[in-house]
Amino acid sequence: MMMPANYSVIAENEMTYVNGGANFIDAIGAVTAPIWDVTNVKTFSTNMVTLIGNKFIGKLVDGTLGVLFSGNTTWGDVKAAPKKLFSTGNGIGDDIANFLGLTAAAYNLGRVDVANKASSASIGMTQGDGKTHVVIDGIKF
Repeated sequence: MMMPANYSVIAENEMTYVNGGANFIDAIGAVTAPIWDVTNVKTFSTNMVTLIGNKFIGKLVDGTLGVLFSGNTTWGDVKAAPKKLFSTGNGIGDDIANFLGLTAAAYNLGRVDVANKASSASIGMTQGDGKTHVVIDGIKF
């Protein structure tokens, strides 16, 4: 059988080398696969949720407990709290990201203990300006 000069017969299992071989993602996977396992993926995912939740924890606490225990709460404040908490006013995409951030914050609250500031509270007295002041946690009264 006569073939053209630029034609060569190659086995089917060798075609991958002719067509290109590994791409960048395959190369990264080949290097990291022995290093990363299920526990690494779980740790990474948990850390990402924790970082996102930490960003939103203040908003979650202020928008719920802060409204209820502010000292001057009205029914109007209570009714408006969900809209203020969940709506960003920047469109549905930001509202979804905000909701996911608040969900991550709630997850953080259920996962670890909250720091108790009472254990580090201090009360003292100070002299100054010809007066004696009471100092509670560094705040002069």
